[in-house]
Amino acid sequence: MTKSQVPTTMSSRARPPASQPVRQPGTKKVLAAVDTSAGSRSVIETALRIAEMTMGKTEAVHVSEDGRAEVAMQAAVALFSKSHGVPFRIIEGEVTPTLLREAENRDVIALAIGARSDRKEGNPIGDVARQVLQRTSKPVVVVPPEAISMGRIRRVLVPLEGDEKTARAFLRLLWPLVSGHLDLVVLHVFNESTRPAMLDRPEYDLDILGGEFMKRNCPYATTIELRNGPVGRTVARTAGEQSADLVVLSWSQDISKGRANVVREVLAATSHPVLLLPNVAEAVQADDANVAASETGDLESAGKH
Repeated sequence: MTKSQVPTTMSSRARPPASQPVRQPGTKKVLAAVDTSAGSRSVIETALRIAEMTMGKTEAVHVSEDGRAEVAMQAAVALFSKSHGVPFRIIEGEVTPTLLREAENRDVIALAIGARSDRKEGNPIGDVARQVLQRTSKPVVVVPPEAISMGRIRRVLVPLEGDEKTARAFLRLLWPLVSGHLDLVVLHVFNESTRPAMLDRPEYDLDILGGEFMKRNCPYATTIELRNGPVGRTVARTAGEQSADLVVLSWSQDISKGRANVVREVLAATSHPVLLLPNVAEAVQADDANVAASETGDLESAGKH
Protein backbone atom coordinates (compact mmCIF):
# COMPACT_ATOMS: atom_id res chain seq x y z
CA MET A 1 0.00 0.00 0.00
CA THR A 2 1.44 3.39 -1.01
CA LYS A 3 0.98 6.78 0.65
CA SER A 4 -1.87 7.67 -1.66
CA GLN A 5 -3.65 4.44 -0.69
CA VAL A 6 -3.59 5.00 3.05
CA PRO A 7 -7.25 5.35 4.18
CA THR A 8 -8.50 8.48 5.92
CA THR A 9 -9.51 6.52 9.02
CA MET A 10 -6.48 4.38 9.55
CA SER A 11 -7.08 2.49 12.75
CA SER A 12 -9.03 2.35 15.97
CA ARG A 13 -7.62 0.02 18.59
CA ALA A 14 -8.80 -0.45 22.16
CA ARG A 15 -6.34 -1.84 24.71
CA PRO A 16 -6.36 -2.40 28.48
CA PRO A 17 -4.90 0.81 29.94
CA ALA A 18 -2.39 1.01 32.75
CA SER A 19 -3.74 2.26 36.06
CA GLN A 20 -4.21 6.02 35.87
CA PRO A 21 -2.89 8.31 38.62
CA VAL A 22 -5.44 9.08 41.34
CA ARG A 23 -5.59 12.47 43.01
CA GLN A 24 -6.95 13.15 46.47
CA PRO A 25 -9.61 15.83 47.06
CA GLY A 26 -8.03 19.22 47.57
CA THR A 27 -8.71 22.93 47.83
CA LYS A 28 -7.83 23.82 44.25
CA LYS A 29 -10.52 25.56 42.25
CA VAL A 30 -11.58 26.12 38.67
CA LEU A 31 -12.45 29.72 37.91
CA ALA A 32 -15.41 30.38 35.59
CA ALA A 33 -15.04 33.75 33.86
CA VAL A 34 -18.57 34.88 33.01
CA ASP A 35 -19.79 37.91 31.09
CA THR A 36 -23.14 39.29 29.96
CA SER A 37 -23.59 36.78 27.11
CA ALA A 38 -25.92 33.81 26.99
CA GLY A 39 -22.91 31.50 26.95
CA SER A 40 -22.08 32.19 30.61
CA ARG A 41 -24.21 29.27 31.75
CA SER A 42 -22.20 26.89 29.56
CA VAL A 43 -18.98 28.32 31.02
CA ILE A 44 -20.16 27.62 34.57
CA GLU A 45 -21.37 24.13 33.62
CA THR A 46 -18.02 23.36 32.00
CA ALA A 47 -16.09 24.71 34.99
CA LEU A 48 -18.16 22.45 37.26
CA ARG A 49 -17.30 19.42 35.14
CA ILE A 50 -13.59 20.31 35.08
CA ALA A 51 -13.63 20.84 38.86
CA GLU A 52 -15.24 17.42 39.28
CA MET A 53 -12.51 15.92 37.09
CA THR A 54 -9.80 17.58 39.20
CA MET A 55 -11.56 16.96 42.52
CA GLY A 56 -11.54 20.71 43.06
CA LYS A 57 -14.07 23.49 43.58
CA THR A 58 -15.70 26.03 41.27
CA GLU A 59 -16.04 29.80 41.56
CA ALA A 60 -17.68 32.15 39.06
CA VAL A 61 -16.41 35.70 38.58
CA HIS A 62 -17.56 38.62 36.47
CA VAL A 63 -15.28 41.59 35.87
CA SER A 64 -17.04 44.90 35.33
CA GLU A 65 -15.53 48.26 34.50
CA ASP A 66 -17.83 49.95 37.03
CA GLY A 67 -18.17 47.11 39.52
CA ARG A 68 -21.72 46.20 38.50
CA ALA A 69 -23.05 43.60 36.13
CA GLU A 70 -26.19 44.05 34.12
CA VAL A 71 -29.15 43.46 36.44
CA ALA A 72 -30.68 40.66 34.35
CA MET A 73 -27.33 38.92 33.92
CA GLN A 74 -26.46 39.23 37.59
CA ALA A 75 -29.78 37.76 38.66
CA ALA A 76 -29.60 34.89 36.17
CA VAL A 77 -26.01 33.96 36.99
CA ALA A 78 -26.58 34.33 40.73
CA LEU A 79 -29.63 32.04 40.55
CA PHE A 80 -27.82 29.46 38.41
CA SER A 81 -24.72 29.59 40.61
CA LYS A 82 -26.74 29.20 43.79
CA SER A 83 -28.63 26.20 42.41
CA HIS A 84 -25.28 24.52 41.68
CA GLY A 85 -23.50 25.60 44.85
CA VAL A 86 -21.08 27.88 42.98
CA PRO A 87 -19.90 31.11 44.66
CA PHE A 88 -20.29 34.17 42.42
CA ARG A 89 -18.30 37.41 42.66
CA ILE A 90 -18.43 40.69 40.75
CA ILE A 91 -15.03 42.39 40.56
CA GLU A 92 -14.37 45.94 39.50
CA GLY A 93 -11.45 46.61 37.17
CA GLU A 94 -10.11 46.25 33.67
CA VAL A 95 -11.31 42.91 32.34
CA THR A 96 -8.16 41.24 31.00
CA PRO A 97 -5.66 42.28 33.72
CA THR A 98 -8.18 41.42 36.43
CA LEU A 99 -8.91 37.97 35.02
CA LEU A 100 -5.19 37.29 34.66
CA ARG A 101 -4.59 38.31 38.26
CA GLU A 102 -7.42 36.09 39.49
CA ALA A 103 -6.24 33.15 37.37
CA GLU A 104 -2.70 33.37 38.73
CA ASN A 105 -3.83 32.87 42.33
CA ARG A 106 -2.15 29.77 43.76
CA ASP A 107 -5.43 28.02 44.52
CA VAL A 108 -6.64 28.26 40.89
CA ILE A 109 -5.84 25.15 38.90
CA ALA A 110 -7.60 26.16 35.65
CA LEU A 111 -9.76 28.84 34.08
CA ALA A 112 -12.91 28.37 31.99
CA ILE A 113 -13.77 31.17 29.59
CA GLY A 114 -16.27 31.66 26.77
CA ALA A 115 -14.93 31.86 23.23
CA ARG A 116 -17.18 34.90 22.54
CA SER A 117 -16.22 34.39 18.90
CA ASP A 118 -17.12 35.96 15.61
CA ARG A 119 -16.74 32.92 13.39
CA LYS A 120 -18.21 34.71 10.39
CA GLU A 121 -15.12 36.93 10.50
CA GLY A 122 -12.83 33.95 10.94
CA ASN A 123 -12.09 34.61 14.62
CA PRO A 124 -12.68 31.48 16.74
CA ILE A 125 -12.15 33.39 20.00
CA GLY A 126 -12.79 36.94 21.17
CA ASP A 127 -10.21 39.52 22.22
CA VAL A 128 -10.45 38.90 25.98
CA ALA A 129 -10.12 35.12 25.63
CA ARG A 130 -7.21 35.55 23.23
CA GLN A 131 -5.30 37.87 25.57
CA VAL A 132 -5.89 35.61 28.56
CA LEU A 133 -4.79 32.53 26.62
CA GLN A 134 -1.58 34.19 25.50
CA ARG A 135 -0.59 35.54 28.90
CA THR A 136 -1.70 33.14 31.64
CA SER A 137 0.44 30.31 32.95
CA LYS A 138 -2.63 28.24 33.84
CA PRO A 139 -4.58 25.75 31.71
CA VAL A 140 -7.60 27.37 30.08
CA VAL A 141 -10.82 25.69 28.94
CA VAL A 142 -12.32 27.53 25.96
CA VAL A 143 -16.09 27.06 25.81
CA PRO A 144 -17.70 27.65 22.39
CA PRO A 145 -20.98 29.61 22.29
CA GLU A 146 -22.80 26.48 21.10
CA ALA A 147 -21.02 24.17 23.55
CA ILE A 148 -22.60 20.77 23.94
CA SER A 149 -24.12 20.39 27.40
CA MET A 150 -22.31 17.56 29.13
CA GLY A 151 -22.58 15.60 32.31
CA ARG A 152 -19.56 14.15 34.01
CA ILE A 153 -16.40 14.15 31.88
CA ARG A 154 -15.80 10.52 31.03
CA ARG A 155 -14.11 10.55 27.63
CA VAL A 156 -11.25 12.85 26.68
CA LEU A 157 -9.67 13.21 23.24
CA VAL A 158 -5.92 13.78 23.45
CA PRO A 159 -4.17 14.53 20.14
CA LEU A 160 -0.48 13.67 20.43
CA GLU A 161 2.44 14.05 18.09
CA GLY A 162 4.82 11.19 17.48
CA ASP A 163 7.59 12.96 19.39
CA GLU A 164 8.08 10.96 22.58
CA LYS A 165 9.52 13.87 24.58
CA THR A 166 6.65 16.18 23.67
CA ALA A 167 4.06 13.52 24.48
CA ARG A 168 5.67 12.82 27.85
CA ALA A 169 5.79 16.52 28.78
CA PHE A 170 2.20 17.02 27.60
CA LEU A 171 0.91 14.20 29.80
CA ARG A 172 2.93 15.44 32.78
CA LEU A 173 1.01 18.73 32.55
CA LEU A 174 -2.32 16.95 32.07
CA TRP A 175 -2.21 14.51 35.00
CA PRO A 176 -2.50 17.15 37.77
CA LEU A 177 -5.93 17.93 36.29
CA VAL A 178 -7.15 14.34 36.34
CA SER A 179 -8.60 12.28 39.18
CA GLY A 180 -10.13 8.85 38.96
CA HIS A 181 -10.53 6.97 35.69
CA LEU A 182 -11.17 8.57 32.32
CA ASP A 183 -11.43 7.06 28.88
CA LEU A 184 -8.44 8.63 27.17
CA VAL A 185 -8.67 8.51 23.39
CA VAL A 186 -5.26 9.24 21.91
CA LEU A 187 -5.34 10.67 18.39
CA HIS A 188 -2.38 10.78 16.05
CA VAL A 189 -2.95 12.47 12.71
CA PHE A 190 -0.67 11.69 9.80
CA ASN A 191 -0.04 14.22 7.07
CA GLU A 192 1.79 14.03 3.75
CA SER A 193 5.22 14.06 5.39
CA THR A 194 4.55 11.75 8.35
CA ARG A 195 2.17 9.01 7.22
CA PRO A 196 3.64 5.55 6.54
CA ALA A 197 5.21 5.23 3.10
CA MET A 198 4.21 1.59 2.66
CA LEU A 199 2.08 -0.89 4.53
CA ASP A 200 2.37 -4.49 3.36
CA ARG A 201 -0.43 -5.72 5.66
CA PRO A 202 -2.47 -2.60 6.51
CA GLU A 203 -4.63 -3.89 9.39
CA TYR A 204 -1.81 -5.85 11.02
CA ASP A 205 0.85 -3.18 10.50
CA LEU A 206 -1.41 -0.38 11.76
CA ASP A 207 -2.35 -2.43 14.81
CA ILE A 208 1.34 -2.81 15.67
CA LEU A 209 1.99 0.87 14.94
CA GLY A 210 -0.89 1.96 17.18
CA GLY A 211 0.12 -0.38 19.99
CA GLU A 212 3.71 0.84 19.95
CA PHE A 213 2.60 4.48 19.95
CA MET A 214 0.33 3.93 22.98
CA LYS A 215 2.92 1.95 24.90
CA ARG A 216 5.63 4.53 24.26
CA ASN A 217 3.65 7.75 24.69
CA CYS A 218 0.44 7.10 26.63
CA PRO A 219 0.16 3.84 28.59
CA TYR A 220 -2.95 5.14 30.37
CA ALA A 221 -4.95 5.44 27.15
CA THR A 222 -7.84 3.13 26.37
CA THR A 223 -7.98 3.74 22.61
CA ILE A 224 -5.81 5.10 19.84
CA GLU A 225 -7.13 6.62 16.65
CA LEU A 226 -4.76 6.89 13.70
CA ARG A 227 -6.09 9.32 11.13
CA ASN A 228 -4.97 10.90 7.90
CA GLY A 229 -5.81 14.47 6.88
CA PRO A 230 -5.69 18.13 7.94
CA VAL A 231 -4.89 18.10 11.65
CA GLY A 232 -7.31 20.73 12.99
CA ARG A 233 -10.40 19.54 11.12
CA THR A 234 -9.53 15.90 11.84
CA VAL A 235 -9.31 16.58 15.58
CA ALA A 236 -12.71 18.32 15.56
CA ARG A 237 -14.32 15.55 13.51
CA THR A 238 -12.86 12.77 15.66
CA ALA A 239 -14.13 14.45 18.85
CA GLY A 240 -17.66 14.10 17.52
CA GLU A 241 -17.20 10.57 16.25
CA GLN A 242 -15.71 9.42 19.55
CA SER A 243 -18.37 11.18 21.67
CA ALA A 244 -15.63 13.03 23.53
CA ASP A 245 -16.63 15.28 26.42
CA LEU A 246 -13.43 17.32 26.21
CA VAL A 247 -10.58 17.95 23.78
CA VAL A 248 -7.12 18.62 25.24
CA LEU A 249 -4.46 20.44 23.20
CA SER A 250 -1.02 21.80 23.96
CA TRP A 251 0.12 25.06 22.48
CA SER A 252 2.90 27.61 22.48
CA GLN A 253 0.70 30.60 23.45
CA ASP A 254 1.75 32.30 20.21
CA ILE A 255 -1.27 33.15 18.10
CA SER A 256 0.52 35.47 15.68
CA LYS A 257 0.08 35.00 11.94
CA GLY A 258 1.12 31.55 10.80
CA ARG A 259 1.24 30.12 14.34
CA ALA A 260 -1.19 27.96 16.34
CA ASN A 261 -2.98 26.85 13.17
CA VAL A 262 -4.18 23.60 14.73
CA VAL A 263 -5.60 25.41 17.76
CA ARG A 264 -7.36 27.92 15.50
CA GLU A 265 -8.84 25.18 13.32
CA VAL A 266 -10.07 23.10 16.25
CA LEU A 267 -11.67 26.07 18.03
CA ALA A 268 -13.33 27.13 14.78
CA ALA A 269 -14.69 23.68 13.97
CA THR A 270 -15.72 22.05 17.25
CA SER A 271 -18.63 22.57 19.60
CA HIS A 272 -16.74 20.72 22.36
CA PRO A 273 -14.94 22.51 25.20
CA VAL A 274 -11.20 22.64 24.48
CA LEU A 275 -8.64 22.53 27.29
CA LEU A 276 -5.42 24.28 26.26
CA LEU A 277 -2.25 23.41 28.15
CA PRO A 278 0.46 26.09 27.97
CA ASN A 279 4.22 25.79 28.34
CA VAL A 280 4.64 22.27 26.95
CA ALA A 281 7.81 23.39 25.15
CA GLU A 282 9.21 24.60 28.48
CA ALA A 283 8.33 21.25 30.05
CA VAL A 284 10.24 19.46 27.30
CA GLN A 285 13.28 21.65 27.95
CA ALA A 286 13.03 20.97 31.69
CA ASP A 287 12.84 17.21 31.05
CA ASP A 288 15.88 17.40 28.78
CA ALA A 289 17.80 19.35 31.43
CA ASN A 290 16.86 16.83 34.13
CA VAL A 291 17.94 13.90 31.96
CA ALA A 292 21.23 15.58 31.08
CA ALA A 293 21.89 16.45 34.71
CA SER A 294 21.11 12.93 35.93
CA GLU A 295 23.46 11.47 33.35
CA THR A 296 26.29 13.71 34.55
CA GLY A 297 25.42 13.40 38.22
CA ASP A 298 24.57 17.11 38.51
CA LEU A 299 21.41 16.58 40.57
CA GLU A 300 21.49 20.10 42.01
CA SER A 301 21.27 21.55 38.48
CA ALA A 302 18.39 19.23 37.64
CA GLY A 303 16.45 20.36 40.69
CA LYS A 304 16.44 23.95 39.49
CA HIS A 305 14.23 23.09 36.47
